[in-house]
Amino acid sequence: MRIEDDAPSQSPQNLRLPLFGDCLIVNQDFQEQFENYRVNKSIAPLLLLGDVLEVMKELPSDSFDCCMTSPPYWGKREYDAGGIGWEPDFKTYVDNLCSVFSEVHRVLKKTGSFWLNIGDSYYHKNLLGLPWRIALNLTDNQGWILRNSVIWNKVKGGPDHSKDRLRNIHENLFHFVKSPKYYYDIDSIRSSPRKTKVVNGSVVSATGVTGIRYKRKIELSTDLSENEKRNAYQALEEILRQVSDGIISDFRMIIRGQQRTTHSDSEKVSGRPKNSKKKDFTF
Repeated sequence: MRIEDDAPSQSPQNLRLPLFGDCLIVNQDFQEQFENYRVNKSIAPLLLLGDVLEVMKELPSDSFDCCMTSPPYWGKREYDAGGIGWEPDFKTYVDNLCSVFSEVHRVLKKTGSFWLNIGDSYYHKNLLGLPWRIALNLTDNQGWILRNSVIWNKVKGGPDHSKDRLRNIHENLFHFVKSPKYYYDIDSIRSSPRKTKVVNGSVVSATGVTGIRYKRKIELSTDLSENEKRNAYQALEEILRQVSDGIISDFRMIIRGQQRTTHSDSEKVSGRPKNSKKKDFTF
């Protein structure tokens, strides 16, 4: 977040990066440099070197499509220039970050996204819950809309010599937006679903459903009449045909009297008993 805030003013410098070629590093005249960059068709990055809060105050509102950042965590390491992460108490740390993110809110477009990766810290053996303190501050006080809390499972994580608690091996990645309608291309990151297959002549759905178990449940049902059972068999065969033809990849069948209610048998409390009473079966 705070790259360096006490560098002497100097002319823009060029830095060559793999894939991008020459990129520009500037530490003054940020608004002018940014406006010039916006009309430039080059994909080379523009690096703005300075105190993040002071730099962003010079940038125009509604000008960025995306912000992704992982600021220094509180009390973890000390940087040469000091700055965020080395406040005397965690409340000041939260306040400082939120001041920065208020400027992010201003410069971000209404269609843009803000991704924040933030880790937690301990104080006097107490896990502070800093990621959620910050996230709730942003939604409650700055008008951000929190769309996701993605868990980064670090698997191994860093070394931890504590003998009276478990290691913390995850971090939060929050996705914030300014407006209910924003740019989001879900199809570009969507994973291909598992497909149906044929095993020993039987159609098997993406999660291994063959229909045999449901046929047995229909046969043994004491809640369904003979006519209701025939209707259930026919409907099940139609669903299996759709699986075989690739129209659907998976399904689940709910049969009256066969599934356990999750919360309660009361129709006032749980929707499943109400639906089961009205319908013989559902898919």
